[in-house]
Amino acid sequence: MKFKTKSIAISSMAFKNVVLVHRSDLAKFGIKAHDRLLIKYKNRKVSAIVDVTKSFIEPGSIGLYKSVRDTLQVPDSTEVEVALTPAPVSITYIQKKMRDKLPYTKKEIRAILTDIYHRDLSAIEISVFLMTQEYIPMTIEEIEYLTRSMVDLGGTIDWGDEAVYTKHSIGGVPGNKVSLLIVPIIAAQGLLIPKISTRAITSPAGTADTMEIFAPIEFNADEIKEMALKTRGVICWGGKLDLSPADSIISAVESMLNLDPESQILASILSKELALGVNKMVLDLPQGYHTKVETLEDARKFSHKFIQLADRIGIELECGITYGSQPVGYAIGPALEAKEALETLMGNGPNSLIEKSATLAGILLELSGNVKRGQGAEVAMEILESGKALQKFREIIALQGGSPDVKPEEIAVGEYTHDLKAPMDGYVKGISNDMIKKIARAAGAPKYKGAGIKLYVKEGRKVSEDSILMTIHAESEENLSNALKLLEEQSPFYIESMLLDRIGKS
Repeated sequence: MKFKTKSIAISSMAFKNVVLVHRSDLAKFGIKAHDRLLIKYKNRKVSAIVDVTKSFIEPGSIGLYKSVRDTLQVPDSTEVEVALTPAPVSITYIQKKMRDKLPYTKKEIRAILTDIYHRDLSAIEISVFLMTQEYIPMTIEEIEYLTRSMVDLGGTIDWGDEAVYTKHSIGGVPGNKVSLLIVPIIAAQGLLIPKISTRAITSPAGTADTMEIFAPIEFNADEIKEMALKTRGVICWGGKLDLSPADSIISAVESMLNLDPESQILASILSKELALGVNKMVLDLPQGYHTKVETLEDARKFSHKFIQLADRIGIELECGITYGSQPVGYAIGPALEAKEALETLMGNGPNSLIEKSATLAGILLELSGNVKRGQGAEVAMEILESGKALQKFREIIALQGGSPDVKPEEIAVGEYTHDLKAPMDGYVKGISNDMIKKIARAAGAPKYKGAGIKLYVKEGRKVSEDSILMTIHAESEENLSNALKLLEEQSPFYIESMLLDRIGKS
């Protein structure tokens, strides 16, 4: 059957190709909603899922969403060949897993990932794939197949015989700006550490968002390799590198479902690092309330799974289980975190940020074999205190196209502010990471770089009534108002008086 093309000014979600068919053409051509069509133009073809309309297009036309149009590179009003095509065989593999609960074969996982990468599976089908991982846990062999398939479908970077180091975090804790200290500490020792990061998805700032305050972060693989070999370290965004691209599609579905299967976390993190050419790695596992691993026992179990998988794919990995029940440092949001990171490199930062950065960097130094086990944190602290890490960070900024002489006071933060004050005398019993993240995002972070939260107290601190606990920063009155609405619902601070009750003779 033949249809005339019409561009639809809508981008379908990242995980699927979509075309529109007029309702009157359904019976005529034997097409149903959610069927798959194969559209051919010249030597190009694409499979897409059918949506139905009565208004966007005329009968006899086929509406091409952006991903389909970009693949076919076809002008409007051009006749294309269209045919019904069966569902991918990978769907039967997912169904078999649900029915029989047996492990996937290497071939089956490769087929599923290939179909996800080519957008041949719908959101519902990817959801089922994720749900089976959640309720029928994968074996370590399956996770290895998953990891390697993700790598094989994207780009890779080859560093030759160089040992390549990195630090990665499973996330969950606001203010975790440690990469901005760890990278220059490691690079200052002459070790190669090309840190490729993501932008924030559910947090107020990712490493890439924070580094962007100092310098451009978007580079291709050749540019990153050239820069890293010159200065031994870079901090860049991975969006242009096509590393583990199927993972980005899967992540889009995960965020819709608020689902993050353990096997997918393992494969997602290690596939990106394997594609980057990493062979020595420290993994930060924040443990605590409202983190991805809430108990120390769970954190230890998770660590062993990461180590087991890393060993199978050729990465020497150690995990650092870190305290995650409150933010790292006192700044949350891109500009505020950048300011605090620079102040710390200059010798005036919070102890939690210094200690965590030096400890994780120390593990990497020990993995290099140049530092004895147990002495890494001390060496990392010496590099930090000597100013070598600051000097290296400024070199990295300059090479990435930023201003190397930037001062903390030159970093602009949101001018619309609100102070949260203590309601009574007492002690800070706890801080809700979850509420801190929600309020900072409502204030506009990370989209608006100056938005976020500045904390003034942490757990265990004594506070007096009306003393300032934190300041919300926003770049507009509207965003500040959004943050205040959340703050009215629940304060992120838990404050208790030392006197819980007084009992006397009745």
